[in-house]
Amino acid sequence: MRVKGDGPIPSRIMLVGEAPGENEEREGRPFVGASGMELNRMLHEVDIMRSECYCTNVCKVRPPNNQISAFVARTKKEITPAHTLMRDRYVTKEVTEGYVELLTEIEMVQPNIIVTFGNLSMWALTGNWAILKWRGSLLESQGRKLIPTIHPASILREWSNRAIVLNDLRRVKRHMVSKTYDNIPTWNFIIRPSFETTLKTLAALQSDVENCSDIWLDLDIETRSNHIACVGISWSRQDAICIPFMTTATREGYWTLDEEAEVVWRLYKLLTHKNACIRWQNGLFDAQYIHKHWHFIPQGKQDTMITQHSCFAALPKSLAFIASMYADYYVFWKDDK
Repeated sequence: MRVKGDGPIPSRIMLVGEAPGENEEREGRPFVGASGMELNRMLHEVDIMRSECYCTNVCKVRPPNNQISAFVARTKKEITPAHTLMRDRYVTKEVTEGYVELLTEIEMVQPNIIVTFGNLSMWALTGNWAILKWRGSLLESQGRKLIPTIHPASILREWSNRAIVLNDLRRVKRHMVSKTYDNIPTWNFIIRPSFETTLKTLAALQSDVENCSDIWLDLDIETRSNHIACVGISWSRQDAICIPFMTTATREGYWTLDEEAEVVWRLYKLLTHKNACIRWQNGLFDAQYIHKHWHFIPQGKQDTMITQHSCFAALPKSLAFIASMYADYYVFWKDDK
């Protein structure tokens, strides 16, 4: 039985699931049953009325045994003559036909924002896969704002996911009024800096810490082959510098020996100053590398990983997860390298 979309047309919010389940098939409406009731409760908690949302699924028919993998091949062995290539995955006609119908629904509903629940719906509209990575990201699809999140059915299996979905839905609430994101920051990132730019930036930060107390600096390093590849320092929500030390262009490194010595000396003076408050993620890892290679330890004042784990021990504590929960503007970036 086909389960069509349900809700007001037009609507500011469009909720898109993967495929109907047993209860949806019985009642002929998406998001009903236990997971639908939980979704209704979460929407109510963030001050969104279910009655103001248009609800639908990518696939309009129920997969066998409620397993969406019946429609999406996960391995080469699962590919059959019934599968066709869509984006980067082999899927059955239930997905391709449902996707075409979904695009028609989007044009009909004209939503300000689309909320996708689960992997399939996010992938169908954005091409991204792995919902636990991309959930909470401020994305776009078909000229509409889109925020992916975890499917309500998974909350019934893993209750700690409920707080995460609630956080994502609060983000939906903030962005449901307009058709475009109004919080996209203007990044001022200094990357691949010259020697002069690096010294100028570090000198300006040194002046700040010498003239003011409690200057917060966010610090992060990246490593490669047991060496420090680069150091990132930010001093505001928009401003940061990435100082490379290794480069694929030459085995000798990004700087000459004298230049690198000067840069490390400037970093030592800045990061160990009594007025510098260093905030980092898993700072013990960074401190060990910095001490091993440069023989000093930054003035660490806060570790975001420890803070997160101390407050919410049941939730993840990776930097990507922390950013997805607390950053005003967030798009998953960790796979960008």
